[in-house]
Amino acid sequence: MFNTVQPWRSLATRLTVQSKYKRGLVGTFTCGVMAISLGGCLDLYGDSEADNSAKIELTPAANASEFKNYLTARFTQLPIEREYSDGEIGVTEAMADTAAVSESAPLSAGDTFSTTNNQVAGVDEGDIWKYDGTHFYVLQKAVWDYQYGDCYQQEVDMPVAATNIAGDTLDIMPCYSTPILKTPAQLRVVKNTQETLASVEFEQMSPSELYLSEDAIVVLGNKSSYQNSWNNYQNWQDGQTDIQIFDVSDVSDVTAPTSRLDIKVDGYVVQSRRIEDELFIITRYTPNLPEMIYYPSTSNQIEQNKQILNELSLDELIPNISINDHSQPLVSVDNCLLADTPTQQWGYPTLSTITRININTGEFSSRCMAGEVAGIYMSEENLYLFNTSYWDYSEETEDGLATWNWSQGNTHLHKFALQSFNYQGSAIVQGRLGWDNPRYRLGELHDGSLAVVTTDGEWRAEDHHLTVLATQGGVLKTLATLPNTDQPAAIGKPGEHIYSVRFMQNRAYIVTFQKVDPLYVIDLTNPANPSIAGELEIPGFSDYLHPIGDDLLLGIGKDAIMGDSGTTWYQGIKVSLFNVADIQNPSELGNILIGKRGSNTALSYEPHAFSGIQQDGQYRFAFPISVHDGEATGNYWRDPESQHYNWTQSGLYLFEIEENQLNQSGAMITESNDGTQEWQNWNQRRGLIQGDDVYHLSGGDLYHANWNDPQQLSNKF
Repeated sequence: MFNTVQPWRSLATRLTVQSKYKRGLVGTFTCGVMAISLGGCLDLYGDSEADNSAKIELTPAANASEFKNYLTARFTQLPIEREYSDGEIGVTEAMADTAAVSESAPLSAGDTFSTTNNQVAGVDEGDIWKYDGTHFYVLQKAVWDYQYGDCYQQEVDMPVAATNIAGDTLDIMPCYSTPILKTPAQLRVVKNTQETLASVEFEQMSPSELYLSEDAIVVLGNKSSYQNSWNNYQNWQDGQTDIQIFDVSDVSDVTAPTSRLDIKVDGYVVQSRRIEDELFIITRYTPNLPEMIYYPSTSNQIEQNKQILNELSLDELIPNISINDHSQPLVSVDNCLLADTPTQQWGYPTLSTITRININTGEFSSRCMAGEVAGIYMSEENLYLFNTSYWDYSEETEDGLATWNWSQGNTHLHKFALQSFNYQGSAIVQGRLGWDNPRYRLGELHDGSLAVVTTDGEWRAEDHHLTVLATQGGVLKTLATLPNTDQPAAIGKPGEHIYSVRFMQNRAYIVTFQKVDPLYVIDLTNPANPSIAGELEIPGFSDYLHPIGDDLLLGIGKDAIMGDSGTTWYQGIKVSLFNVADIQNPSELGNILIGKRGSNTALSYEPHAFSGIQQDGQYRFAFPISVHDGEATGNYWRDPESQHYNWTQSGLYLFEIEENQLNQSGAMITESNDGTQEWQNWNQRRGLIQGDDVYHLSGGDLYHANWNDPQQLSNKF
């Protein structure tokens, strides 16, 4: 949900903001008005001291009055005076075709089929399909038809304006199309014999992911609405997370899954996880007050808002949870944490809530904190909430001048013990996590400490850091950083960007790239003293890393060639096998190249697109590829290597590793440009391996083939 292309990225990326106070802001121009968070809006409680830091420690609300004041203070304040200066538009990490991948759960030899490629062993992640060994549960999302010819303007409570890089004022009034629901979302139950057993439609729900326990299938999403998107600022209100849990305990008869629980939670789901029979969801909530003037500009409007607020109880301002039509408060003052909130706010106050729900009984417990959450990292013991602030207080003057800078930023972390939800402390880490799968830049180490890889600086002058943190005395403290005085070597050469990160046991693997692909091996045996143990340089880059046991590492990304101009151009898909037994001397055992420039894979940003399993003395894995190796298209730049090529085919490509040898085992080609097969959305692709049976999900269609003869596809089912 954070990868949507937003129209405001064409505006200045460096904004100077004039405020009348020297405290952090609640909300920003982009968050408060356009309501597009993307991880840049958590500076809710900053204290703009000269050390460029902010207070982010959380404390319980003193009483109900303090809690209510946090939720309503914005509606009783005049707008903050602010100026937007000329800015510089530059390429940011958000625009890079990168993905970082961390501590995925390797499969054991005892597995009979490949499962969801989770980040952490024992912590399940939602996906668009699940499998129990016999039955596929496939989620097909709703299809909306947007009639842009009937575009209308939606009124807002205050004019929205910004400046372009020339300083001209731009009026921004979002234009909304008239949506028509063409096809409701569906849950299909399909047997591996290619027989469809059941289909459940969701007209009132927009599902996004599934979970499967021993006897229940969980469908998670938001309420069905054409406004259920990130480019409408009103989505900070009126959000609803829907959870439908179906009983599938009788696997002999799943033709009509029985509804077990119908759960509705106020607020939008950010991310979720499952451990055994417990579902964990993180939601964000802002009070929905239709009669309120959200941006009061006069004293009369403020008085009008105060009268409305005086008549509202706290219960009318906090989120609720409904379980089988029984509604009750989701949180209370006692289990919510606030922070050092500034006296003036701009934007909507937001509560982020952690909720544990028992899949079998519906019993729940919650904990909330003031402020936004962009994402989470979760182990079996701890939960880390994170966001990124782009306010630079180091340039603040006595007049309260602060700088909003997309190329800078710091990461805010909040740690909670998973079983008790007890607060374990907060910390600010220099640099940002990135935009594609930022949670994969975090990894919990063998001693329970947390390692974080962040990036600081401008696009062409980035610095990369590794920070190790641990809870000590109720405070989340920094144990070590890299580089440091004793270990001054940089992570990455000048101008190189991070393309992937992987934590495994007492190691971290980091891939950077600009002209060649340096693979760095970080030794974390002593978390208080990390060091760069080894480095390997090869052409291209890996934007997905996957361990095979303790000694082998897969790198999947793209090949690259340097042209005569000195510019390096990425090419087709590259699969590399590395030997990392000797961390001081990693080596490449072999590689396979597929397609030409323009070829791509969903695995570049979606780890769930990878499937792998250890069986019969070999490791088999598969992932989807869209291959471009047809005729050259368009004019190339100064270098022939910059030439793109036409698409030819897409499908699930199969590989295996045996005796440290990497081999390709063919491909299940499901779409081609000869017109005989319909092209499907390539980011809705998955693979599954069960013995010699291999299955490919393309869009909402399933295909089957034998691993040893993958070109002989079944009909779609």
